[in-house]
Amino acid sequence: MHRIKLFVALMMALFVFVPCRGQSVDEVRDSLRFCQSQFDALTSRLDSNEVLLATLRRRMNDLEMLKDSLIAANDLFQRQLQEKNRLMDEQKAAMQEKERLVAEKEELYRQALANSTVDKAKWEGELRAKEASIDAKSREIAYLQKDIDAKESTLQSQRENYSHLLTEKEHYRHLVDSLQKRVNAVEIENIRKQEENKYLAQKAKDAEEKAAITLNKKKKVRPIQGIAMRFFRTPDWDIRLTPEAVESGTVTYSKVVRNRNAGDIEFDFVTGASVMLWDLTDYFESKPKRDTLSRLPEIPRFDQKFNYDLGIYVGFGGSNFFKNFYIGPSFRFVDFFYLTVGINICEYEMLIEGYSAGQSLEPVLTLDDITAKSWLVKPFISLSIDLDFLSYIKK
Repeated sequence: MHRIKLFVALMMALFVFVPCRGQSVDEVRDSLRFCQSQFDALTSRLDSNEVLLATLRRRMNDLEMLKDSLIAANDLFQRQLQEKNRLMDEQKAAMQEKERLVAEKEELYRQALANSTVDKAKWEGELRAKEASIDAKSREIAYLQKDIDAKESTLQSQRENYSHLLTEKEHYRHLVDSLQKRVNAVEIENIRKQEENKYLAQKAKDAEEKAAITLNKKKKVRPIQGIAMRFFRTPDWDIRLTPEAVESGTVTYSKVVRNRNAGDIEFDFVTGASVMLWDLTDYFESKPKRDTLSRLPEIPRFDQKFNYDLGIYVGFGGSNFFKNFYIGPSFRFVDFFYLTVGINICEYEMLIEGYSAGQSLEPVLTLDDITAKSWLVKPFISLSIDLDFLSYIKK
């Protein structure tokens, strides 16, 4: 009795789910469009991030060029400083040479004063020569001083330029740090967006596949599952001791064979496939001719076009698929439901010839002695569902 209730409840649930079927395709399309719009938005954001990243890299390249110019200016400053030091060394040597000449001149004066017998003209000539040498050294020292002053002004400008470059370098260093942080943040955001794009792409692909499966209603072979009602119950044989007579206080028992699962109808869970032979969609979906004499209002039709076809069903049932076969014509209606009428070929354990249910047995006989495996062909009727339907039932 509970199997019949289960079958009725399943049929009612199937027909309740039919209206949801028309909405699921639109929801799939809306989901696909939403995923596509999200994917396009993320793609545009990723492109903008790529442009920002390229700009930051160009600014980093400019900073590298500024660093190279700073290094070149520092090298030039060092060379100018070395040149100034060299000129100062030359000036120092010239001044030492001048002091030496002045000392020699003073020595000549002292010798001239000390030795009155020396030729005056000779001493005057030597003194003039020393004075000329001293004047030449003075002019050389003056020229060197001018070069030193020029180098000093050049070095001063180089110091100012170098100080300016150092300030600019410090500014760009802070800028590089901030840009590096932004670049890292952009790269992390790009990685996150790429992963999100992969997820949305996979989601869009799944939605496309789901929409393709939904719209592909003309498949020739469809796997289906359902419940079959066959008009023969699987026998369950048993031997029971039954009292026959009581004589002188003694009870006499006899062995009686019986079927504990007697009846005419049995339900079975079946799995199989339906092969479409004739497409009847146009016939069932065609608009009926309106009867001008009829005053009945026209019944509104579904917005969606359902499919109908006639095919051949082959399936298996029970716990042992290879000993329980179902075959017969199947009628598909409302896209996912199949009504099948046919024959069930199944192996049963039956009583051998000469024995029947309720018969008394000899005491030495057992079930193995009076039963044997036998194939029987019985009619059945089933209601099945396309397996694709399960993915469209709302959670």
